[in-house]
Amino acid sequence: MLIGDPTDFAIEAMVEPDLKAPSAVWRRMRIHLGNVTLGDFDDPYCALYPAYGHFKWHAKLNDQLWNDSFNGMIPEEIHDTVREAIYGDDERTTDQIQRDSLEYGRFDFLTNWGEQFDGYSSVILSPKPTDMMVLHRPFVAVDSPRRLPDAFVVAHCSRAAFVTASLGFVKWFDEVAERLLPRNA
Repeated sequence: MLIGDPTDFAIEAMVEPDLKAPSAVWRRMRIHLGNVTLGDFDDPYCALYPAYGHFKWHAKLNDQLWNDSFNGMIPEEIHDTVREAIYGDDERTTDQIQRDSLEYGRFDFLTNWGEQFDGYSSVILSPKPTDMMVLHRPFVAVDSPRRLPDAFVVAHCSRAAFVTASLGFVKWFDEVAERLLPRNA
């Protein structure tokens, strides 16, 4: 199932063909942002619920995906500011970490959204009322002690396409989950 416009923003997902009720929604998934594709579609039986919840949440937050602290920063600096605020291992107090997580958590994208995004380090922003931007560092092994100097990805899409695909995915997920409930076995 391809939900959205892959030349702008789309979510591609499939339910594993052998799923029978009762079951959780296991599937494969990736996203398309123009010529950029993120997600391992060859990884079978990935958890779908985390992505479902986050797409639902981000579709509602789409007008809150900018922070004035980003003004004047290049994309790599924005990405690293967000990631360090949420996941940084530093000398901040617990209160500071919680404050930073509340301030910057809404920009986190694809992290812990399911096995298809394992190792992903992405940030989502809306620098203009009509535009969305995903900042992404390419995949590295989860257990890697250091980040390899891979190319940094900046992908753009329209806010309308992001919201439409996200809400379309949420609707699709709800329909599949309903079909897989025990009473429908």
